[in-house]
Amino acid sequence: MQILGITGSMRKNSHTHTLVNQVVNDLKALEPDAKSEIVHIVDMDIQPCRVICSKYCSSNPYQCSLADDVMEILRKMAQADALIIGTPLYFRAPPAKFQAWVERMISIFYYHEVQGGSDAASPIKGKLCGLVGVAEYSNPHQMLEYLHDFCNVLKMKPIGIESFPYLGVAGQGDVGKDMVFRPFEKSKELAGAIFKEMKELKR
Repeated sequence: MQILGITGSMRKNSHTHTLVNQVVNDLKALEPDAKSEIVHIVDMDIQPCRVICSKYCSSNPYQCSLADDVMEILRKMAQADALIIGTPLYFRAPPAKFQAWVERMISIFYYHEVQGGSDAASPIKGKLCGLVGVAEYSNPHQMLEYLHDFCNVLKMKPIGIESFPYLGVAGQGDVGKDMVFRPFEKSKELAGAIFKEMKELKR
């Protein structure tokens, strides 16, 4: 099993990284032979989407004309068996660089699927995703909803949990002391749900 974590925080040693890494580790505890990697969006070269080059996206299946790290991230996503994607809530939105990556990804898929004429299959369709949302003072569930929409647009498969906050793992403030969202308990629940889904897919 290959697990890829993607963190959207502008701070690498942040609460977002802590929780993404926790879900990854809880999943690896269930599958000891699993390998993992975490991509920090802050470290990547990601240009804003230009939109005007939509003709390129339309005629080149799941490709982008901009020469930066977005296609490398997509390659890693395609190779992984499961994705753990997390972002904090900054000023009513995720960090600008993470948002730029989301826009690029959506454009690559949207323009090809809406305007393109190719039958090429999406490299990440049905990819299992676990979601992590973090906020300092606001409601982190906003970021779970944001990530859930993102995964659905790309036709990936976000895995929820049976207890609050349902869409994934949420953390507020100092996540180690968060007794409202209980992120470390939910991390184990999310890892278990992903592991169960992976076993079902292998049958």
